[in-house]
Amino acid sequence: MKSALFEAVKEPLRLLVLALIPFAITYFASLPYEWAIGATLVLRFVDKWLHEVAKEGVVKNEGVFGLKGLTGF
Repeated sequence: MKSALFEAVKEPLRLLVLALIPFAITYFASLPYEWAIGATLVLRFVDKWLHEVAKEGVVKNEGVFGLKGLTGF
């Protein structure tokens, strides 16, 4: 039961972490918020791609971001 709950909570947390970065940049740099939406989509794509590549076992070492995607969980 706990593992199912943790798996369900991980996806919104991953999205929150990836969304905070571009929105913080746009807030402090006075850029349009549309830029943050695009950056969030790109970061989410890269995170999911890294996660899927790691699941397939293509990557032999952990590299810079680890095997679990950009967010690490």
